[in-house]
Amino acid sequence: MQKELTAESNEAKRTGRKRAANSKAADAEQSGKAKLGGFSRAIRLLDEITAHGPLRFAELEDRLQLPKATLHRALNDLIIERLIQFDDRSLNYSAGFRVLELANQIWERSDIRSLARDQLEKLCAISNETVQLSVLADLHTVYIDSIESSNTIRMSMNVGNKVPVYCSASGKALLAACTLEEQKSIIGRLQFAEFTSNTITNPTILLNELTTINATGIAVENEEHFLGIKAIAATVDDKAGNPIAAISITAPTFRITDEQVDTWKSALQSSVASISSRLAPLTRL
Repeated sequence: MQKELTAESNEAKRTGRKRAANSKAADAEQSGKAKLGGFSRAIRLLDEITAHGPLRFAELEDRLQLPKATLHRALNDLIIERLIQFDDRSLNYSAGFRVLELANQIWERSDIRSLARDQLEKLCAISNETVQLSVLADLHTVYIDSIESSNTIRMSMNVGNKVPVYCSASGKALLAACTLEEQKSIIGRLQFAEFTSNTITNPTILLNELTTINATGIAVENEEHFLGIKAIAATVDDKAGNPIAAISITAPTFRITDEQVDTWKSALQSSVASISSRLAPLTRL
């Protein structure tokens, strides 16, 4: 009888320990989900501020539909990590310098930059104008490398600067290299702004120009973002024909002739072909 009671007691203890372990595992799983949820919210918040900032607390609350306390915690966490910053005067939240630091670390390790560098230098030597390497980032083209002209008056865009795809030579070149479905998806989300009288703000006209760019292999920007500035661009494609980046040559309109631009087009196409030949099929930024 005593042995039976002891056996039942031991079994009860084992069952209790098993239940406790399962309970801890469930708690840990829930904690993990909560942490992941908090991380996802923070990323959404950072995306919103980076893309549309500076923004006030009320604007963020309205855009993300988060409880005030949750939003406060997420904002404080991002501020501590220097991913965003808060302006006491304007009461606005904007992207922090650490975002640029992280971006620069990625760009420094980008294989396309190292592969393209000698061709950027070559094109700059041929044209004596600013030559830039850029990539497509949703609705913008972002400059990831640049060699500036030695001329006193020249086009200057810092690495990390972005320009809408519809009003830059590199943006239109990259957009033209997308499938028609991708083009329509991107164009459908654009909010066109008329930077100059030459800026394309009509989706149909833009699509027609993309067709022309596909046929010629060269995109032209004719004072569409800045008055007095003209640029040409072509894409660097991988072995599968996917656009990886674009190279552009940019110059003031008063200093260039159509004959010069024709010479640059030939050199530009030669350079992007040379870089493309060095790429592995899966090379990405």
